Amino acid sequence: MTDPPLSQRLWEANRDLAEACLEHPFLQGLADGSLSASRYGLFAQQDHFYLDAYARSYAWGAVRARDWATRRQFGELLAGILTEGTLHEQTAPELGVSLDDVQPLPAARAYTDFLLANASLGEIGEHIAAMAPCAKLYGWLGARLADEPYDSRYAFWIDMYSGRDYLDKVQIIERMLDEHGDDSQQITTNYRTAMELEYQFFDSAWVNGSE
Repeated sequence: MTDPPLSQRLWEANRDLAEACLEHPFLQGLADGSLSASRYGLFAQQDHFYLDAYARSYAWGAVRARDWATRRQFGELLAGILTEGTLHEQTAPELGVSLDDVQPLPAARAYTDFLLANASLGEIGEHIAAMAPCAKLYGWLGARLADEPYDSRYAFWIDMYSGRDYLDKVQIIERMLDEHGDDSQQITTNYRTAMELEYQFFDSAWVNGSE
């Protein structure tokens, strides 16, 4: 019997944090529509800041890749993030949220610093291990929330992350992790750290927002 691929092993090893995110009142409020506009608006601002760094991290990967196939994969993922970034641009005005001059909270700053450090200095497997959890987690959360009836208020969020286009991008980065990653301690640590930062990101919007 062959071992499961690295991406699957890392995901299962960090499933506790994925479940914690799903059970967080931020995600539960997103699903039932009870999440306040203040909390979602703060999240949208912070996520807009984060996605800028995430896109630059993919761009770094394309620059540092040593073959055309890997460079092309990073390019596909970058294009997906640029599309994802329009989610906040389209919905922010309706929510009365400004995306100009966003001041990052400590959780967002810590996450973006972590991503960009690995993108610019880490080995390619370490870089991908820092980025893959975000893609995998959002696709998993979107699919889990879409499995149950959900309120229309934040349906745009659930529909995007449970959609086929998004899930296709998740498969790309997981294949890249399987190809370029290994069982090193640094890759294991990077994956876990990214998952912890994901939870802190949701929690930060919840704690710093208001009803």
